Amino acid sequence: MSAMKKLVMAIVAIAASPAFSTALSAQCVTVDPVVSPAVRIDPLDTAGAAQIMQPLTVTFRRVGLQNGPLHITYQIVDEDSTGPQRVGVTAGPQLEWRSGDSGRNIGASRNEAYALLRSGEVTLGQGETSEQSSLRLFLADTREDMPAGVYREQFTVRYWCDEAATLPYETRGIVTVTVEVPNVLSANIAGTSTRGEIDFLDFATLSRSLAVSVRSTGPYAVTAESLNGSVMLREGARGSDAADRIPYVVTFGGRALALGAANSVVNPRAGLAGQQIPLNVTMDDVSTKRAGRYRDTLVLTLAPVS
Repeated sequence: MSAMKKLVMAIVAIAASPAFSTALSAQCVTVDPVVSPAVRIDPLDTAGAAQIMQPLTVTFRRVGLQNGPLHITYQIVDEDSTGPQRVGVTAGPQLEWRSGDSGRNIGASRNEAYALLRSGEVTLGQGETSEQSSLRLFLADTREDMPAGVYREQFTVRYWCDEAATLPYETRGIVTVTVEVPNVLSANIAGTSTRGEIDFLDFATLSRSLAVSVRSTGPYAVTAESLNGSVMLREGARGSDAADRIPYVVTFGGRALALGAANSVVNPRAGLAGQQIPLNVTMDDVSTKRAGRYRDTLVLTLAPVS
């Protein structure tokens, strides 16, 4: 909003200046709005393309009474990115604009000089009322660590009319780009498997843990279910004698997990680098329990939160 306010103020200031008529003379064409098809990027999909290319077409329409040959030089301007162009200010996917005729990078930032060498070209011939120019939108790094969400931005077309024009004309919000990053995750135990084991041996230690490796683009819910009703059960035990059962509690990343499908805790985004999160199991006192082997199976479920 602040950039738009600055633009309005500049227009008001120019309106009182004789140079305003010179700037208006640069408008020799109008530009049809361009809407790029929505693109879906899954940063965890290692089998997917590392770069996405979307062809687009920009249509220039002549204005005014002149019908002679008209040469247009143009750029695609990112209004808010100060470094690499992005869909969004800081966290969105990086993109690059290339002209279809020469393959040159024709993307420009608001704070840089008018770099005419980074531009596309189109010519309207004698009497032609419109002409199309092809360009290609590249999403260059689909493996970048991007939070889940929908990223949208409208880009400016800046153009010059014929070689004699020294001031460009700009049409703002004319090229619209939408990119969706879904909330996805991957998780494993000990780096390779979705199954693991916590062995208490002779119960000399009543608290043990293993690491769960999680990568995610967004927050995720964690639930845990016990096949034995939240107890370690002695092998061969019959009935419900307390001497054959060892209750225990479970924490995930230091947060208690209430065992049951309806109970969950929500963890923040783990990112593409991932996090090693401890799954800790702590036993009750075992001094009154019968000798034997005790076992339970804990089913841990991690699911993206929409």
